[in-house]
Amino acid sequence: MSITLLILLALVAAVAFANGANDNCKGVATLVGHGAARPSAALAWAAASTFAGAVVAFFVAGGLVKSFSTGWFMTGTTIGLGFLLSVAAGAAGWVLAATRLGLPVSTTHSLVGALTGAGLVVFGGASVQWAVLGTTLSLPLALGPLLSLATVYAASLPVMWMVRHWAQRCICLSPAGMQPIPVAVAKVQASGAGQPPAIDARVFIDSEAACTPLVERGVAELVLTTSRAANAIHWSSSGLVGFARGWNDTPKIAALGVAGMTLGGVDADTSAVVSFGMVAVVMQLGGLFAGPRVLETLAMKITPLPLGHSLTASLATASLVSLASWNSLPVSTTHVATGAIVGAGLRHDPRAVAWARVRDILLSWVVTLPAAALMAAVVAALFQSA
Repeated sequence: MSITLLILLALVAAVAFANGANDNCKGVATLVGHGAARPSAALAWAAASTFAGAVVAFFVAGGLVKSFSTGWFMTGTTIGLGFLLSVAAGAAGWVLAATRLGLPVSTTHSLVGALTGAGLVVFGGASVQWAVLGTTLSLPLALGPLLSLATVYAASLPVMWMVRHWAQRCICLSPAGMQPIPVAVAKVQASGAGQPPAIDARVFIDSEAACTPLVERGVAELVLTTSRAANAIHWSSSGLVGFARGWNDTPKIAALGVAGMTLGGVDADTSAVVSFGMVAVVMQLGGLFAGPRVLETLAMKITPLPLGHSLTASLATASLVSLASWNSLPVSTTHVATGAIVGAGLRHDPRAVAWARVRDILLSWVVTLPAAALMAAVVAALFQSA
């Protein structure tokens, strides 16, 4: 294996680490913002769910692998190790710099910028399929945050109504004849041949404050609380965001390693296993050890997140990124999640949104494409002149 290929794989690992550091927290930011999880627990959950998505991506994400290796260059364009090395260097450099500043930028945008910048230097503008770049890639990336913002803004109202209507409620089971809670809603009986002994009990619904002391005294048995149900939904939707993100982002990064190893003479199956495995593992390390800065920005520095709005933002992000992954569309989880959080803030209280911080994030998004392109172009030029 050549020195150039080893350097390329090291840079692909750097992209994966930067991606995990900047992106893993996107799904769990609403959990931390609402106070449903500590940052360390949230990041661990993000790592586990993202890893699961990365495993699935190995089997079903061939479309994204092709797009992020040779997909938008003209047929017959010869991809070399120097080009791939330049792309990885440009993408890793920008995402690591943004992560250090706590800015939630898009690894997908960084890769697109790096591919374009390196491609212009190595192949020239005529080799880039600009129409493919504009429609298949740029359009989903641009629409992601707008669609998530609009979705959350529209869906928050009914979700908030349900949360207010059912907040702090519980369901309890109490032996018949005892009336520990004011409102009896059902009587449960079961008997008959071959059945367990007859059960004669009543199901009650009341507030958690009314249920708790009765459960502690043994008068009733707690069946379900809406707080626990909401918490379970919140954690599940956050995990789905991580899963969808791992599914969508892993093949984009692994594509560089797969292409490089194939050029280096490694067979396609081995290249895919090694590259996907490396990216999946290193991505989680980045999220666990370098993710708190961006998590703090999204969870604490944009807008307060009451339960209903937090749930809506999490569910919308999970749905949109999953849909994009299923259709091999390269959306940015960063943009979708941030748009969802801003949409939740607009619905909750526009005055509570930290618009200066939102402005900084938007500026970092605008800078991402040209910054990554410039970094990759410089590396490509140096590589060609060496």
